[in-house]
Amino acid sequence: MNKEKWKERMAVLKEKLAFLKPWDMDEDPEDDLEIQELHTQPDSAGRPDEGKTDTGRWFRSKKIYLRGGLAVLAVLVVGGFYFYNRSHTFTEYVVTSTDECLDIDGTEYVMLGKSVMKYSPDGVFCVNTHNEANWSIAYSMQTPVASVCEKTMAIVEQQGNQVYVLNEEGLLGNFETDWPILKARVSAQGVVALVLDEEDATVIELRSSTGEAIAAVKTTVADYGYPLDIAITSNASRMAVSFLGVSGGSLNSKIAFFDFSSASVSDDSHLAGTLDYPGRVFPQIYYADSSTAVALGDTGFVVLRDGSAPQERASVEFEDEIISTFWDEDYVGFVFPNDASDSKYRMELYTYQGRRRLQEEFDTDFEQVKMERGEILLYDAKNCTVYTAWGTKRFSSDYEKQVNYFTKLPGFRSYLIISNDSMDHIRIS
Repeated sequence: MNKEKWKERMAVLKEKLAFLKPWDMDEDPEDDLEIQELHTQPDSAGRPDEGKTDTGRWFRSKKIYLRGGLAVLAVLVVGGFYFYNRSHTFTEYVVTSTDECLDIDGTEYVMLGKSVMKYSPDGVFCVNTHNEANWSIAYSMQTPVASVCEKTMAIVEQQGNQVYVLNEEGLLGNFETDWPILKARVSAQGVVALVLDEEDATVIELRSSTGEAIAAVKTTVADYGYPLDIAITSNASRMAVSFLGVSGGSLNSKIAFFDFSSASVSDDSHLAGTLDYPGRVFPQIYYADSSTAVALGDTGFVVLRDGSAPQERASVEFEDEIISTFWDEDYVGFVFPNDASDSKYRMELYTYQGRRRLQEEFDTDFEQVKMERGEILLYDAKNCTVYTAWGTKRFSSDYEKQVNYFTKLPGFRSYLIISNDSMDHIRIS
């Protein structure tokens, strides 16, 4: 846990203990003074009554012990509840609200800020978590693919030419490309990085949300290889591309880094550096932060420092086949088959320093796995399961309807499930 998250957790604990404030000794000096004066009145001869003084001290001591006991009790109660909430596995849920939701087959769902984006070949709809419409945009795409960065989203036509950039408020811009789109990533400001198939070459373009050219890089298979995946920082200043080529009859991966922070549109020297990985394949690459790129391979992963001279920060190799991958800004995770054990699967979570944070075996079948708000969510059409980053199975249960989408919501044990006919808020219990 980093320093900022620790401070946040301590702030939350401080709020939970706020009800103890009226018993703070430092804020109650007048009460103590009144007790002391009451029990130290002089007798008929003008001398202080020593017995009454002792009685005042006894009352003060009793009050101090009472305050201390209440404080300890409150800490124990809060700590016990925190431990229970953190370590207990919940198997029941309560549907706190349900709203009708009838979407066409093939609809995909993405959370964008506080809104749910529902996109399909016919268009995109923005609704709140109770399925109340905010706005919609109609289009016609054969295969729409989405990219999300913070509160900005791009929907592009795979192997087509259309690009739509939007946020919670609506459309930021749309445009068409000259060549078929292979890959696309969007930044938080709406800048889109596109990998385009230009017949005998690959063009990597950086465009604004309305289509204005910002930068362009042309690569060839002979020089770089075929682009498998692309990543862009949230401010669109840096880009990483995973290429796969053949060298000496063997596969060779090349991770190329491009810098767009100061180069002009006509400048073709955006290359900041490359790293070669003979015999390895990296189908996925992403930025964990503005200077850390992570390449996920068929046999492991590498963490790369993207600076003036790109370099490898950590590398981890696996012996088992990788079934699924997931990540957030703090961790990267993998799911493997677990043939040597009674459990079907094994899940491992790593820091970006290459240290294993978690290893957990489980039997629950799943189709989707992702990491949200520090939790690992696995689900298929019948079941929803949640693990914490420290390995506790927080929740697991079959659902009464077909599950199309499952996500964590802000609030205490709150989640959203989109089924084949409704949008349900649930609270695990």
